[in-house]
Amino acid sequence: MRSAQRYLKAALAVMLAGGGAVSAPVQAVTLDFSAVLTNGTCTLSLDKSTLPLGVIAKSQLRPNQLVAPQPFTLSVQDCTGTAGGSLKPVVTIAGTGTTQDSKWLFRNAGSAANTGILVIQSATVPDYSQPEVKNNSVISLANPGQIPVNQTFTFYAGASCGGSTGCATVATGDVTATLMFTFLYQ
Repeated sequence: MRSAQRYLKAALAVMLAGGGAVSAPVQAVTLDFSAVLTNGTCTLSLDKSTLPLGVIAKSQLRPNQLVAPQPFTLSVQDCTGTAGGSLKPVVTIAGTGTTQDSKWLFRNAGSAANTGILVIQSATVPDYSQPEVKNNSVISLANPGQIPVNQTFTFYAGASCGGSTGCATVATGDVTATLMFTFLYQ
């Protein structure tokens, strides 16, 4: 037993004196962090969750016309945060669709061919010639670094087949579209 203790003591002394029998290489990895600090948020709401345009006869869809336009309102309220910074508060509007005869028509997959929903920001019933809302349109809410005040935006949505090319080959069936309004800083 004494010889085993002497052996352990000698082995321990050699390990301590030599810093250990084996030296492992040192390894390190780096993790970088980043964040975007914003000035708060706003509450977005629509006055309607569904906007029915009714039954539209194929013969009503004529070039360069907005058929059965219906209004809806986006409200931006209760914005919070602290003024400052260089980012601009905005609302983006997104939705699938297609450009047809130089007009963006919102339309979901499976909608009747060559027909879509034309959306125009306007306080009154708009004319087809007015600029339309497109996928990824941006509405500015305030200057950079400012907190937006409560505000509303009126839009009209109606059916359209675009110009002569699109209207020449309109199909019958359902037409649906989905728009997403998102508050963010740019």
